[in-house]
This record gives sequence, structure tokens and C-alpha cells, in this order.
Amino acid sequence: MGKCKNHPQVESVYHCSKHQHYLCTECLKCSDPEIYCKFRSSCVINFLEKEEKIKVKV
Repeated sequence: MGKCKNHPQVESVYHCSKHQHYLCTECLKCSDPEIYCKFRSSCVINFLEKEEKIKVKV
């Protein structure tokens, strides 16, 4: 666990392997969705962001 890069008072388990920072649930969004990321296929942040988009469409 680490501190959210935007909210240093908030602990988070969501870690961006590309940029080496943590994001809380409020900030949970891919930093560079259009730029190649070798971690994307196993990225929890990317997965949860896609799941949220699916929920909004339904």
C-alpha cells in the first residue's frame, strides 16, 4: 500500500507500474491511455476503468 499521488492523506492499493505511483478510488484512471504501456494487459487500474465504462453503458 501507498499514498495516492493526488491525495497524500489517502492510503491506496492501486499502483501504476508504469509511473510508479498509487491512486485512490477517486483518482482511479489511467494516466496515459493512448500511450503504449507494457503493463496494461495486467493493470488493475485499466481493468477497473473498463469495467466502470461498461456499467455506465448498461
